[in-house]
Amino acid sequence: MTDMTPKTMLVPVDGSEGSIKALRLGITLAKATGAKLDMLYAFPRNAFELFGMPAEFATQEQLRYLNPEEFDKLRNQNAKKVFDAMRKAVGSDAEAIRDQVLLEGDSSEAIIEHAAKANEPMIIVGSRGISRVRGLMIGSVSQRLAERADCPVTVVR
Repeated sequence: MTDMTPKTMLVPVDGSEGSIKALRLGITLAKATGAKLDMLYAFPRNAFELFGMPAEFATQEQLRYLNPEEFDKLRNQNAKKVFDAMRKAVGSDAEAIRDQVLLEGDSSEAIIEHAAKANEPMIIVGSRGISRVRGLMIGSVSQRLAERADCPVTVVR
């Protein structure tokens, strides 16, 4: 029988309680199996993906992020904030995290693309992230990962 133990645990994070639970499970599994663990954070590619097309009622701040340099700053600040919060949430267990990866684009698509390049991955994702209304309208990230990823996916409640 072939060894089915994942070599890379991929944990998408967004700062939500669900992603903290997923990270804790990922750390536990990585320690138990010797797998590497990477945190993933996906952010839109540009201001249009984040806010949609500017309208008459667009705020000055939203218009500011049409500038690619300003949008890059926003993306990097958000990623740092989420990664730092996740490390703080797991305390000393954060030493088990090998890498933190900033992905661009639609969350589920970016995670699936990243997983396709990883060494024998397993995705561990919280059941509900921060964007609950969006999830109700178009399906949650965890649901899309479970349906479309070519690797094992564990959804944590």
